This record gives sequence, structure tokens and C-alpha cells, in this order.
Amino acid sequence: MIGATSQQYPLLMAALGIEAIAKFAADGTKPAPTEGKAFFDTGVALITDKPVDGVTSIDTTKGTELCWG
Repeated sequence: MIGATSQQYPLLMAALGIEAIAKFAADGTKPAPTEGKAFFDTGVALITDKPVDGVTSIDTTKGTELCWG
């Protein structure tokens, strides 16, 4: 049994990528790295129905809502 999994958001990632391409084509602006990282982080969520104190997570119902949108 899996107690938790991670979830990324492909539509958000695609939208951010297109936005970055448009800005670069318009004026050469590149996305800035996310604070504390060497890259632009598009995000990830921990999905679990058994949360642990001190660990940010969302439940499977919310994860299903956000999955493709």
C-alpha cells in the first residue's frame, strides 16, 4: 500500500513554459530561479489521506481536483 505520492501539474507547467517563451521572444527576459534553487520550480504537492504534522500535504480529493487543471 502506498501512503503518499507526489503530484505535479502538467497544464500549469506548459502554461508557464509558453509564457516564458513569449517573454524571451519579446525582450530576451529569462525566468528567474525560484528563491533558494538553481532553477524555476513549477511546483509539486504531496498527496496523502494520512497527513503528518509539520509536512505540508493535500488529500486525494483535492489532488484529484487539481490533477489536470
